[in-house]
Amino acid sequence: MNKALKNTLNLFNLTKIDANLFVWDGTSTGYGRIFGGQVMAQCLMAAYNTIQEKRYAHSFHSYFLRPGDIDNKIVFDVDRIRDGKSFTTRRVRAIQGGEAIFNCSISFKVKEKGLSHQAEMPNISGPDDLESESEMRKRIKNKIDKKFHSIWLREREIEMRQVEPIDYLNPKKAPPIRNTWMKPNGRIPKDQKINQALLLYVSDMGLLGTAVNPHGLNFMSSNFQSASLDHAMWFHNDIEFNDWHLYSMESPISGGARGFSLGSIFTQSGQLVASTAQEGLMRLWKNKK
Repeated sequence: MNKALKNTLNLFNLTKIDANLFVWDGTSTGYGRIFGGQVMAQCLMAAYNTIQEKRYAHSFHSYFLRPGDIDNKIVFDVDRIRDGKSFTTRRVRAIQGGEAIFNCSISFKVKEKGLSHQAEMPNISGPDDLESESEMRKRIKNKIDKKFHSIWLREREIEMRQVEPIDYLNPKKAPPIRNTWMKPNGRIPKDQKINQALLLYVSDMGLLGTAVNPHGLNFMSSNFQSASLDHAMWFHNDIEFNDWHLYSMESPISGGARGFSLGSIFTQSGQLVASTAQEGLMRLWKNKK
């Protein structure tokens, strides 16, 4: 397990300060502002800390309200809305400086068998012969201003391999799809809570970018502003994230300075383990430098 992955897993360790209050006062994985996947995963763990029964998250719905400050602690306020016979519901607010930066509703359920079907995984290339994100960044590092090298070349907690290569320096218009193979850079515990939290953390990577593809822009474009507005995730099956998973994303529509994207996460054998949906800000500035 590399250092970046250890630091990410440490994000999930919250300190209990009251029955329904938890705090995180560590080092963020974000740069400039807290990464959205971080606060999502931490809210999930805060909710889990209030559940005694053996129930697991199946549905997560959230809104990003304010940018998070990487230099301040986050307090997680859990509302125990309902504890039913088979479902448990929690609402969590992430708070900084007395203001909510993020809120979410999470539903947990006991495991049971039922009717089953799923969509097929896309018939695309496997991960073995694809260039990793880290390899790509090293390959083009001389084209990046040296003052950004520490961020550009930082150690990654997740290894990602793009089926459709992305040209960050010279983005061109492309179909609103993205397929990414991903797995942790090291072995993680088998604990289902940790696996869910890490997959939720990763699910915020690249989803909005799918909606940007048709416009020939990306997060490095000087006149483009983007941010996650909301995020939903559904867990369909048990997750063993130590192995390769395919994150297959598509964007049906963008407009009104917003982009909408959907994602399906498959195991390498083709089992659909989770689905995602996200709307994000896509604002183009005419003279922004």
